Amino acid sequence: MCRCRVRVLRSRVGKKTIAETPIGAVIIQKLYGISSELGEIDTIAHKAESGGRPIYNSGTSFFEGTASRERFKSNRLKELILNFSTDMSDRKAADRLNRIRLEEKGIGATTYRNTVEREGESIQKQIELKCEGALSDNGFSNDGKPLEETGFTPNGSAHIEQAAIEHAAIKLNIWEYNAADYELPTETVNVSIDDVCVKRQTETRPGDKATQPKRVDNTVLHVQARNASYILNAASLVGGIKLLIGLLLFNKLMKKQIVIFADGARTIHTAVLNMLSFAKCKIILDWYHMEKKCKEQLSMALKGSKIRNEFLEGGFLACLWYGNINGAIKRLQDIDPKKIKNFEYIIALTDYLERVRAYVPNYALRKELGLRNSSNLGEKSNDLIVANRQKHNGMSWSDAGSVAFATVAAASQNNEIKRWTYSQNISLELRKDAA
Repeated sequence: MCRCRVRVLRSRVGKKTIAETPIGAVIIQKLYGISSELGEIDTIAHKAESGGRPIYNSGTSFFEGTASRERFKSNRLKELILNFSTDMSDRKAADRLNRIRLEEKGIGATTYRNTVEREGESIQKQIELKCEGALSDNGFSNDGKPLEETGFTPNGSAHIEQAAIEHAAIKLNIWEYNAADYELPTETVNVSIDDVCVKRQTETRPGDKATQPKRVDNTVLHVQARNASYILNAASLVGGIKLLIGLLLFNKLMKKQIVIFADGARTIHTAVLNMLSFAKCKIILDWYHMEKKCKEQLSMALKGSKIRNEFLEGGFLACLWYGNINGAIKRLQDIDPKKIKNFEYIIALTDYLERVRAYVPNYALRKELGLRNSSNLGEKSNDLIVANRQKHNGMSWSDAGSVAFATVAAASQNNEIKRWTYSQNISLELRKDAA
């Protein structure tokens, strides 16, 4: 039985036991930390070196490799960490985890935040890779365009039965309509797109001259087909629409009628028209945003709220509700000059209505037929994915951190967290909505 000379070293990273063997190999013992759902656990890992080169390391071969001062985190703990991150601050979430596990110190707020960011970045990368794979498998370029040889052709027109449209139109006293404007819900994919901004974390010192945006942008997309849905998040509008194309291809929905619900932002309209020009796609201006825009502009244009409200309720909003842009503009032009305090806002509102004319449907008839008029599902997704967690007093975010936390929240809404923590995989399949 060979004897080994053993000596003990102390360093900043803890206590190491080194044993020198007759064959020249060096055995190093060190603590391997594990953070689990049950608490903090320390075990021993061994590393064998010969001539300064590693021969075997149980810290990477038997256990999972970690950074020098990082503790391994079990899947169940990661599941709790990600679920808590959607609506709880880092400090509160870390404190709750430590209380559940009866740990006085345990995981700190910074470690907690870093873990969520790292997992969020990995989830987003997985989604991007899957979407890129769907593009490639279906003959699309990496920027989301069908290749010429693919011969991509959307499905033919599918709208609500003519008799049903006619019955609804007669009920509302509407005599002019285009049946093709009223899509068949079972053959339609509804997409709500919205951008949301949060306060940016300052990355330069006060004395630095470098300037940076004050906000961090996230683009949130809510995709719905029949009774199933999925939420996507991206750092940019173009990136979000590319993910949308990949998601639709993956779920074999790209050839259906696509209806985009959005506010009046030019950037969204332009990006949609450019990137989805090959698809059967139309944009519908969200009614709430248009009504809000008109009220704001008229508040600045007219002398007092009473005059404004009388004008709105005197037929102006009714014209817009029935999709009569010409009638609405005519009413703006006919306002008594004595009631106007700033003509510039009247001109601006007229220009706005002209610009969005193509995206304004007959909201009244759509509602009577049971079709959507609003991007409220997108607004709700924004609340769940970004606002509830990131829009609080005193909070500021880095670009990567904001997107990562929003991605984790989206994965939670899509029921992907458990799959991710145990198999490191994202299904990308639309989730059936609750009844």
